[in-house]
Amino acid sequence: MNTYFNEVKKNLGFGCMRLPMNGKEVDYELTSKMVDYFIQQGFNYFDTAHVYLNGKSEIALKKMLNFTLS
Repeated sequence: MNTYFNEVKKNLGFGCMRLPMNGKEVDYELTSKMVDYFIQQGFNYFDTAHVYLNGKSEIALKKMLNFTLS
């Protein structure tokens, strides 16, 4: 049964529709801790969309993952 949960674990995603907020802005400190923990546990799928938090979800995720566009 442990093998089953190891397989499922890689299929779970981090939903960014409702991130912790600090007023009208994303709480970057708390979100960063959440994203770091998620990755440390072996997960790597993030679900975001432009409409989540009026576009702030994608910006926050980019910042948390330290992703740069070329």
